[in-house]
Amino acid sequence: MIDVMLVAPVRAYRDALSALIDSDDELRVVAHAESGAEALARLAPVTPSVTLLDFGMEHVLPILEALRRIAPSTQILAFAVPIAGSQSETIVRAAETGVTGFIDADQPIADVVQAIHLAVRGQCPCSPRIAATLLSALRRRPATGYASNRTAEYLTAGMDRAGEAVLTPRELLVAQLVAHGMTNRQIAGELVVGEATVKTHVHSVLRKLGVGHREQIALVDIVGVGGPAGGSGRVRGGLTAD
Repeated sequence: MIDVMLVAPVRAYRDALSALIDSDDELRVVAHAESGAEALARLAPVTPSVTLLDFGMEHVLPILEALRRIAPSTQILAFAVPIAGSQSETIVRAAETGVTGFIDADQPIADVVQAIHLAVRGQCPCSPRIAATLLSALRRRPATGYASNRTAEYLTAGMDRAGEAVLTPRELLVAQLVAHGMTNRQIAGELVVGEATVKTHVHSVLRKLGVGHREQIALVDIVGVGGPAGGSGRVRGGLTAD
């Protein structure tokens, strides 16, 4: 059984999430908290496998740091994460603090259950838009390295850990942007690169995954970064570089 703690200031939100989580036979909610202080107090009698934290709470970064110190074994999932550009640095700092995954504000509530299962399997659930936010924020930082080890996990999460068809962080992001219907030109604008570079990345994805058609991208199963539920990281569909 996977124990879950909910941390959110709105009681109705906690109740709705609790009902959804408890409906899964493998999950159970063992604690609720409406503030960071209450969450830390509830960690004394029990250490949950997963802590769900409302990203809109005040002082969310100090709360994350405290949770990490007191309960390093719990997997922290940030939910209701805004995708506005003004929050990009906070998202990056949360990733570096040790958040296991991000569920953005536009994702359906059912994605929370999927994210919990991915987190306990050692994966980093993260929507393509949050992944894009991470990359955009990192590009604006001084050139001290591409990313922290923790942040890089989000950009390579869900690939085959046996070493098959492993995409680079940039290839994975390009694949996810294609999955959301973006053209090569749009992707080039988002990543501030040339269209030829984007096409090279897509061709590399095709070669590594052994697939054929861009129209099949909706069937791609790259678990952990906005892909469909379940799977091993192998692709069930394809991409093409036109």
